[in-house]
Amino acid sequence: MADLRPLDHFPFEFYGEVFTAVLANDRHLYVPLHDMCLALSVQTNGQIRRIRENEAIADALVPLVIARAYQNEGVQTREMLCLRLDRLPFWLGTMQPNRIKDEAKRAQVIRFQREFADVAWSAFRSQILPTDMLAELDATLSPTQQEYLRLMDEAAALRQGVSRHEERLGSLEQRMADFEARLVGTDFINPAQMKEYTDMVGILAHLLRKKKKGNEATVHAEVKRQFQVPAYQLIPEAEFDHVKRFMRDWYRRLAGPDVAIPTIFEQPSQKRLL
Repeated sequence: MADLRPLDHFPFEFYGEVFTAVLANDRHLYVPLHDMCLALSVQTNGQIRRIRENEAIADALVPLVIARAYQNEGVQTREMLCLRLDRLPFWLGTMQPNRIKDEAKRAQVIRFQREFADVAWSAFRSQILPTDMLAELDATLSPTQQEYLRLMDEAAALRQGVSRHEERLGSLEQRMADFEARLVGTDFINPAQMKEYTDMVGILAHLLRKKKKGNEATVHAEVKRQFQVPAYQLIPEAEFDHVKRFMRDWYRRLAGPDVAIPTIFEQPSQKRLL
């Protein structure tokens, strides 16, 4: 599993403040959470806790080693918790303005949250109300507002289309994996081992999420890479003990030597009945 690392830095302005966004090797932009909290005069530790408790954005808070110039210290590299930039609006939308002591900044956040709510309504309204009711509501708006909402409705339709397309692709990939397994033979992991595998994936993913290092997709991708298989259903039965050992060692590295290994990583695999 490749470590997340910064590739470049870009300044950006947001509500009158200038921040630095970090482009990481996963091709996402991140912003140090401490910088945002400092600008808003809120406690960083409290916001870290709130983000980690929110599953919608918890996986978007990650550690990055960032080089910075400090007064009288020169340029130093320090690990900082960074929030993925495309999750910044959601985080600000869930913030409690009454925790912001600075009145001007509190007013800014409230204004942003109202705009955020308006955009969210525009993005999802076509999934909530029928077309004739939307047309009636839009009839009293200005031409500019009507055009904006029309474009947002089109974007919502495209978003739904992409989601359905991805679901079909996932289903097709599963069917192709099943077909290939039947075509080549029956020496792939059996249903009992598939259950073992998915249980181990769930345990590993839970630990990865707690450490903000990944999820189920991360585990599947690394197993496929390590064992050169297109899908976990195509793991050769003879290789399954090696897969279990790999996942067990991964768990030990994440959890530390003092944490007991779950029994599922240690128990004998259920072999195919001949």
